[in-house]
This record gives sequence, C-alpha cells and structure tokens, in this order.
Amino acid sequence: MAYQYLRMSREIRVYDPDPAKMKNCPEAAAFADVVTADLIVLAVPISVVERVCRQMAPQLRPGQLVVDTCSVKQKPLEVMRRELPESVQILGTHPLFGPDSGKKGIAGMKIAVCPVRIDPPLYQSVLEYLKSLKLVVLETTPEEHDRQIARTQAVFHLIAQACKRLHWGGEDITTPGPETFFNLLATVQNDTDQLFLDLQRENSFAPTSRSEFIAEVIRLDEELNKISGERDPKGGR
Repeated sequence: MAYQYLRMSREIRVYDPDPAKMKNCPEAAAFADVVTADLIVLAVPISVVERVCRQMAPQLRPGQLVVDTCSVKQKPLEVMRRELPESVQILGTHPLFGPDSGKKGIAGMKIAVCPVRIDPPLYQSVLEYLKSLKLVVLETTPEEHDRQIARTQAVFHLIAQACKRLHWGGEDITTPGPETFFNLLATVQNDTDQLFLDLQRENSFAPTSRSEFIAEVIRLDEELNKISGERDPKGGR
C-alpha cells in the first residue's frame, strides 16, 4: 500500500525476495540498487527485520534514512540501532491502518512515528510529507507505542482470530452494533498469520494485555453463572 502513495511524488525502487511478487511491478529493482536510495522503507515482517538489516548494513552510506513500518516498535528499533551503522539515520513508523481499512483512501488515518536517530530538519520534512497526505501524525516513544498497541491492535487481532476459528460473523439475525463489529473484525482476518503471530510474540506488553483480557472475560462468565445459579437453585439454565 505504501508505495502506491510514494510513487505519486517520488521516484521509487522496490525489492522483494519473491520473484512472483515483483513480476508486475514496474519499479522492481535488485536489492543492491534499492539500498542505495536516500530513503529506505522497510516493509517487512517484524521477525525478519534483524536479518534484513544485517544484509543491507555493509552497503549503506552515511546520511541515508532507514524507516521501518512494523506494528511493534521497541524490538525492531533496538535491532536497527544495533545492526545499522551509526552514520545512518533511523525513524520508526507504524501506519495505523492496513490494505482493507485504507482501501478507500488514507486521508484522516493515523500514523505513529518514533524519531530514533534523525536530523531535526529531515524529521520535519518527513512530518510535513505525511501531513500532506492528510494523515494524523502521532509522535510517541517505542515503549509507549507498544504499551498502547498491546491493548488495542494485539487484543483486537486476538478476538478476530478467535471469531474466525469459530466461524462467527455474517449472520442475518443481528443488530447494527454487532454487525459493524464483525465487519471490522473481517478487515484484519485477511492479514497474514505472520502478522498475527508477530504482534503477539514480538510485543513485550502483549502477553500481559492478552492475559488481563482473558481473565476479565472468565470473571464475567463466572459472575453470570453465579447469578444464573442464584436465580435457579436447582442449577437449571
């Protein structure tokens, strides 16, 4: 999705290790050519950031800006600081939308940014570009990003995967609220299994948020069962 907006105002080059994905891409280029660009956007799974950084590090030159787009910020940015030369600038970003939620346009959508190692003038020019796309820019730290995203995106994807396995959603008999909710779940059920797993495994706050959510659902279920038992001493339902 990102490159369709970048290509409108910039000359871009695109690389993917899968030749099939590059077959119909007019901007397809070799890896060595892509990493010579002034701005490099990493649109890769969280779990392969380290491998990609190690692969491109020897070919980078001072002053280049490397931007990641991962849904988790702490771990990928730690890897980038460690694996990329100190002369290379680093900016963390997380577009808070996906192919489905942004298919009708991205104006008004949000993007989180974490300035790690970037010259102030260049950072301001990036912010101005993002705002020119009518994106709502949220400046934050990697830790605060991951803390909040664990309670929002990670838990939302958990619910979406559970409902997908149960084959829930799409029923004719429903009220507008649940129908809207299940339609929203469907927007992330088409995401890759890799994204779901990385959201849960690579965010250090995700296990706690997941456990808190599940524990609260269990408590609610126990309370409801207790109320039902009190109303029906025989235990009937």
